[in-house]
Amino acid sequence: MDIEVKNFGTIKNAHVHIGGLTVITGENDTGKSTVGKILFSIVKAIARYEYDLEEDKDERLLALAENLYFSIIRRTVNISTHTIVRELFHPKKFISNLKADYLTALSERYSALNDLFEDKNLSELSYASASGELERIRNIIEESDDKYSAMTRAISKAFFSEFRGEILSKGQVESLKPIVIVNDGASPLIKINWINDGKFKFEFTDELGYSDATYVESPAIMQFHNLAQMSKTLFEAKSASAGRSTVPLHVKDLSNKLSDSIYNLYAFNDLFEVTEEDIHSKVSNKINAALNGEISYDNEKFDFLLNRDGYSVSSSNIASGVKSLGILDMLIKGGHAEDNNLVIVDEPEVNLHPKWQVLYCELICELVRSGVDVIITTHSPYVIDSLKHFSDKFRIENSFYLATRFPEETLTEFINITDNVAYAIDLLAEPLHELNKDEFDDF
Repeated sequence: MDIEVKNFGTIKNAHVHIGGLTVITGENDTGKSTVGKILFSIVKAIARYEYDLEEDKDERLLALAENLYFSIIRRTVNISTHTIVRELFHPKKFISNLKADYLTALSERYSALNDLFEDKNLSELSYASASGELERIRNIIEESDDKYSAMTRAISKAFFSEFRGEILSKGQVESLKPIVIVNDGASPLIKINWINDGKFKFEFTDELGYSDATYVESPAIMQFHNLAQMSKTLFEAKSASAGRSTVPLHVKDLSNKLSDSIYNLYAFNDLFEVTEEDIHSKVSNKINAALNGEISYDNEKFDFLLNRDGYSVSSSNIASGVKSLGILDMLIKGGHAEDNNLVIVDEPEVNLHPKWQVLYCELICELVRSGVDVIITTHSPYVIDSLKHFSDKFRIENSFYLATRFPEETLTEFINITDNVAYAIDLLAEPLHELNKDEFDDF
């Protein structure tokens, strides 16, 4: 699968292959993280749109049910004496019955309206209004799903949550419109063409093929887990209430997944011998060996704990590098690093000693070998060299890109360096060479 990005944020042009291991390197503020966030947004939106369709229907059904009850039934019928009518038309109960069996639920309400009308407890006008509301409810339930509109809304919300509407780079020529194209070989999948920062034209042919995506940005999520849980995302259907904090979608998503790690998929692997094919268990065991312990979420303490030699350490006292490896372990145990999943890791080296950077890269390549697609953004020579070494050693598909800003250019282009990662390593090491040269000149 290939993604093409033009005039998006700081990216002028990027053509990136996604599959196996994808590595994007470059200086700060060159758009390295943008590709991963774009793909994360698309995958989450496609996974969400069906829920949005149902949620939209639920909101419209509830509005009609409330109008039927509060504006018609309760005003014309004494519900204190007609308790059955009250039970039948109470909005929440009505919606619940509709979800269970809408034909029976509607039939019972039509029958109740007829009885009320025949007993002269309901005027002709009220009867017509109530019947009309029931018919509108039936139409909503039976209407065909507008997949395209729902998917467009989900894409819009996902991108707004991740980029806050800042798709066009500040100072960029407005005539250069952002565009994202995703193809799978000869087959076009998705095309998003922005008219401005808020509006876009969306063309959809088929899904990307991922059941889920996870974006890992910072191990600090462990300490701010409770804050993330209480916050809303701008991806949610209803905007956050006044005064309530919001977080990007990928932050809340990762927070939820780390909590889900309590449902460990490999909890009983200690009882059995780990086979050569059981890559996930092998990776998890390697992480726990490096940590000399295991990080897990405690539901009662609402905290992440490092369990080591019979004692526990709170997340606030766990080293950042330990948290980084722990997050990878919890994603594996929670089932979020499986086949058909996309995992995006932003600059893992920030919190890791060079020795653990090499270990982290080996673990990532092991996961890719198991069927996970991984995108890594980095500016560490250790990470680039290690990822290339292990991806070639394990014979996994790999693609390396350098985000480059040319002289007198504000935007960047991505260069494919898969066959020459040494070029990027030399560029990243150049400041150190300059420093050594300066020291030599002083000498």
